[in-house]
Amino acid sequence: MRIRSALAWSIPAAVLVAGAGIVLAYSRGQFPGHPVDGPPIALVGARIYDPAADSLVEGATVIIQGREIVAVGDTTTIPDSAVVLNVSRLTLLPGLIDSHVHLSGIRSRIPDGARELGWLPYLWHFIRRFPNRRRAFIEAGVTTVKSLGDPHPWIVRYAERIQRHALAGPRVFAAGPMLTAPGGHPILQLRQAGQGDTSFIVQVTRQLAGPAEAQVAVIEIAKRVDFVSAVLETRGDPLLPSMSAPVLHMITYTAHGFELSVLAHVSTVEQLRLALTAGVDGIEHVPFDQVLDSATLEELARRRVFVDPTLQAIDQYVGQVLADTAAARRARTNVQLLHRTGVPLVAGSDAPSPGTTFGYTLHEELRNLVEVGLTPREAIAAATCVAAEYLGADDRLGSIAPGKWADIIAVAGDPLADIVAVADIYLVIADGQVLVNRLDRVRRPGVIATRAGAARHAHDPASREPVP
Repeated sequence: MRIRSALAWSIPAAVLVAGAGIVLAYSRGQFPGHPVDGPPIALVGARIYDPAADSLVEGATVIIQGREIVAVGDTTTIPDSAVVLNVSRLTLLPGLIDSHVHLSGIRSRIPDGARELGWLPYLWHFIRRFPNRRRAFIEAGVTTVKSLGDPHPWIVRYAERIQRHALAGPRVFAAGPMLTAPGGHPILQLRQAGQGDTSFIVQVTRQLAGPAEAQVAVIEIAKRVDFVSAVLETRGDPLLPSMSAPVLHMITYTAHGFELSVLAHVSTVEQLRLALTAGVDGIEHVPFDQVLDSATLEELARRRVFVDPTLQAIDQYVGQVLADTAAARRARTNVQLLHRTGVPLVAGSDAPSPGTTFGYTLHEELRNLVEVGLTPREAIAAATCVAAEYLGADDRLGSIAPGKWADIIAVAGDPLADIVAVADIYLVIADGQVLVNRLDRVRRPGVIATRAGAARHAHDPASREPVP
């Protein structure tokens, strides 16, 4: 029986690994990365907002060498060899972080008649759509994503290729497969997408009946993931199985032994309390069954447990799919309470869940956060420095400072007064790669080759024209 079970798992896994090579090879040709061992890049005339320090500097220069920011300031010397980009009249922000995505997520059903093809429909899905997903993130200024449920070998290989610049796209922090109860979320959705085919379910989830299975699952994935994703949520369905307390406690205990954070997906206040009791490090989604009580709010704040509300996804699912507008309002009330209590909030899209898209939905989420009471500065922090802290990477991400990874976006307007301006993007630099450059649309040259050219351009009347 064990041999048969192992074969059932290993055959689709082998097909997935082989298929991943095909997908990634295709993806590389569609949206390839490029080396960053060329001359330094100088961003001149910058208005720089640092959300970590909540500081604004006018007329500054940023120097990028390779993957890193090496200098920031209003008296910074520009190297003679630098490629100079004039970003005057624009605001520089750290690259955005989407704290909740499913990179391998399948929203639509697999075509009729494809069920007997096993993994082929899924491979075709990736081949058709994956380069566009990577591009959509970058076009939206998202330079880092936290992916919370993917086939383990595939997501590891993909993240490594992004890191090597074999592919262009957002940096990936990954959980590998979602750990859930037998038959728990997202089993039903995956079964519907695959029309009964279970091979994808085996790769994207681990269904855990007891603590022993939980321990084995965490040990299996621990060496090559950035955190562990545990699913308790029942999405408003009281009949849907949910993870038991002993299983979650074992997941947390084992993961913490590997110095891995545990992130718990919840949809009810009871599930959130269970997650707190088990010692999780972050909460994915905000409960919508009832309003959070003061004791729970205070414990979240005291322990500095991060919460990723995913309001846009909840609005779409609860408000549109379940048609429960009261629950949608409760979700927003809970985010207001979390914010007032001082619980650290981050911004996540939950793409590709219903009503969301890769990249752009993060901007909708930022607007949602402002609507429930965050200031634009706080919303920007939720998608930059606070999100970086949630990832345990705030020493390299989330602000524009020497020694940080070179993830920078340039936006028009005043994002500190109007959060919508964050979506008006003219430049995206991801890990030192200039992947989006629309500076020519600011009615002035976007690239200047020398310091002398930069000086001349600083006095060019055209540079004072309004951004269209």
